[in-house]
Amino acid sequence: MPKKPSKPHDEFFKATFGRLEIALDYVQKMLPAELVAELDTNKLARVNGSFVSKALQEYFSDLIFELPFKRQDLACNICLLFEHKSEVPTYPHLQLLRYILDGLEEQLKQKKKLSPIIPIIIYQGKKRWKVRDLSRYFGKSIPKSLLRYLPRFDYHLTHVNALGDEVILALGKSLLVNALFMMKYIRQPDFIIQHPQQIFIGLDEEGSPEDFFQVLLVYFVKNTELAPAQVREFIEILPKALNKAAMSTYEKIIEEVKTQADSLLAEERQRTAKERQRAEEERQRAEEERQRATAALHREEEALQREEEERQRLNRLIYYLHDTMQLPISNIAEMMGVETQYVLELLKQGNSEGD
Repeated sequence: MPKKPSKPHDEFFKATFGRLEIALDYVQKMLPAELVAELDTNKLARVNGSFVSKALQEYFSDLIFELPFKRQDLACNICLLFEHKSEVPTYPHLQLLRYILDGLEEQLKQKKKLSPIIPIIIYQGKKRWKVRDLSRYFGKSIPKSLLRYLPRFDYHLTHVNALGDEVILALGKSLLVNALFMMKYIRQPDFIIQHPQQIFIGLDEEGSPEDFFQVLLVYFVKNTELAPAQVREFIEILPKALNKAAMSTYEKIIEEVKTQADSLLAEERQRTAKERQRAEEERQRAEEERQRATAALHREEEALQREEEERQRLNRLIYYLHDTMQLPISNIAEMMGVETQYVLELLKQGNSEGD
């Protein structure tokens, strides 16, 4: 099976909602009607660059679109935020507030007139997302007198899994419908296999973008546990207009997987070779260290032996000066450069051994 991408849902979101026609369709059909009425949606444009700091990259997909108001010369930045985690963030307002501040600061850096930013969350998780006011983060009994000091803003939420099929179909024939259906049922591959006409609705018609169908198919194949035989059977039941493109795309996926596998195998072999080389170098260092330790031990033993030989020579000389030359002990100690006590103990030990 193809290896799942590290952030498959986020990648799919960027590949779909990053398309101008899907973003426009979403803005026109899913934002509040009173807001859409104020905007010149025909001038929707994607903004290049990122307003998200490195600390927030994990949370934000960072798709920014811009469009002006009809009545004012003021651009409105629309952020499409994709939450691909299975758990709902505890404090989404705080993440969004950081995003909004980053966006406004970026506008100032670019010397643009400040534009309001509307956060839009496209949520694909299983858990129910309960929207609550930021003030509720501080408890239900927060005094009303404090509310004026709290930031107040809302975000627009689309919980894909909670959308009924009829609600999605009511959006009409559009790529947004295909994207929402695929996002909703990606964790139910059996449903997709049994209802391809619903998931790929309208994509078999002339003029439909083939690359978008490929995006859907790649997302489906790479994020399900289907065996190759199941995938091929699924492709066979697709409309003829999609069948050829689907098979070609699947073959490319398999080739990509094979290339990735070969690359991973080559990397693994390189790592193994490097580990063996490091192990050999470590063994050689250990052997060299052992040899140095052995040589040091030999030198220490030789030094001790020389020291012992020197001590014995000194002792013999002391005995000679005392027994043969009959010199006083104090003179012997001075001549040999030792303490008088050393000479006394040596002579005493010699006498004891003689007895």
